[in-house]
Amino acid sequence: MSTATAIQQLTAEAAAVFDAAFADFTSCSTGERFATLDAMTAFALQHQAHLARFAQVLEHADSTLSSVAKDLQYSSTANLLQHEVGFAKGQADSYVRLGKLLQHREYPVLAAAIEAGSISSTQAIIIVREFDRQRDCFDAEFLAMADRSAVAFAEGSDSSQPWSPEDLRDSIRGWFAEHDPEQVELQAAQQQARRECTAWVQDDGMVSLRALLPAPEGAAVLQFLDANAAPRTRLSAPDGDPDIEMRTRTQKMADALVRAFTTAAKSKDSSTQGGCAPTLLVTVPMREITKYADGTPALARVSRTQEFIPVAEAARVICDGAVQAAITDDNGNVLKLGRSQRLFSPTQRKALNVAYPKCATDGCTIPSVWTEAHHIKHWSHGGTTDLDNGINLCNFHHHQVHLEHLKLTRDSRTQKWKATRNIRR
Repeated sequence: MSTATAIQQLTAEAAAVFDAAFADFTSCSTGERFATLDAMTAFALQHQAHLARFAQVLEHADSTLSSVAKDLQYSSTANLLQHEVGFAKGQADSYVRLGKLLQHREYPVLAAAIEAGSISSTQAIIIVREFDRQRDCFDAEFLAMADRSAVAFAEGSDSSQPWSPEDLRDSIRGWFAEHDPEQVELQAAQQQARRECTAWVQDDGMVSLRALLPAPEGAAVLQFLDANAAPRTRLSAPDGDPDIEMRTRTQKMADALVRAFTTAAKSKDSSTQGGCAPTLLVTVPMREITKYADGTPALARVSRTQEFIPVAEAARVICDGAVQAAITDDNGNVLKLGRSQRLFSPTQRKALNVAYPKCATDGCTIPSVWTEAHHIKHWSHGGTTDLDNGINLCNFHHHQVHLEHLKLTRDSRTQKWKATRNIRR
C-alpha cells in the first residue's frame, strides 16, 4: 500500500469514528462528554503538529529544483499551503516558520512540544514570533529559560488551564521587558522615530487614513475608540432609535474619530493656520442656495479635496467652528465669508453650555463639551447668531436635524428648545 493510499484510508476511518462520536454525544453522560472532548483536543493538536512537520518536509526535503514546492509547480512552500490546504497567507507563512523551527530547533523545548502535539499551532506561532523578535538582544541562558517556561504555560497542568495565545504573548513580552528594561527604553525611542500618519483621497472622494503610533499614544487612541465603539454604545441615543442602533463597530469608530478631530480643531491648544484654528472652507454658489431654498438638489464644494457634497450636508457641518462657508457668485467670486458673523463666540458657547449642558435631543446624554452649536433658524436662511437662536446638538442628532428626521420645538414650561422625532404623515 502506498503512503498516499494509507493516508486516505486513515482519513476515512477517522471520519467514521468521528461520525459515531458525534452521534453518541447528545445521549452520553457528562463524564463521557469530557472524555470525548479530551480525545478531540488531542486529535486536533496532533493534526496541527502533522501540518507543521509537513511544512518542514516541504521546505527541507531533497528536491530537483530549489524546493519541493517548486518541483510541484508552486512558487514557494507558503504558496503551496495556501492553495492546497486553504491557509491565508499569514497562516501559511507561520507554518513555514514552524517547519524551519522543527528543522533547526532554535527553541528545542518548543520544537518538541510541537512534534508531540501538546500545544496548539497558534500558541507555538505566538511563542516563536515573540522569541524571534527579541532573540538577538538576549543571551542563550535566558532564551532557554523562556523556552521552557512558555511551553509549560502553553501546555497547562493538572491545576491550571493552558494559557491562551494572548496571555502567552503578554507574559513573554513582560519577561523580556523585566529582564532588560534598557531594551524597553531603546524600543520606545525607536517607536517614536518610526511614528507616522498618512492620509489620501480615494477616487470616490472618501478619505483614507493610516497611522503608526508608539505604544502609549496608540493605546490611548484605542482606549478612546473602544469606549465609543463598544457594542452597547449608542452615543446615548434614545432607546429604540433605529438610525443609530444599526451602526457597526467600525462605523462607530469612524464617528468617534471624526468627533475627536472636530473637537480638537476648535481647541485653543490646536495648531493654527494663518493665525486661526484649522478651518475647512466650503464654498456654496448663490444659485445652489436658491436651489436648496426651493427644495431641489443643490451642491457645495469642499476646498481641501475639491469634492462636491450636498448643500444639506454642508449646512450641517458649517454650523460649528471647524468649518467656514464662503458664498460665491456664478463666477466663483466670494460674496460673503460667513465665519465672523456666523459662528457663536466662545462666550456665547459658554452660555449655551449652561442652558444646554447636554445634547438637546430627548433622551440623549452627550455632554455639552462634545456638542455642536446649531442655528435654530439656519444661518443660510437669515438666522442670527444669538443665544435665543442657538441650541447644542451632538454630531449625530445635528445631522438628523439637517436631514429633517428631527424637528426643533420650544418647551412651553422652560422656554428651551429641544429636538424630537419628526413624524411624517
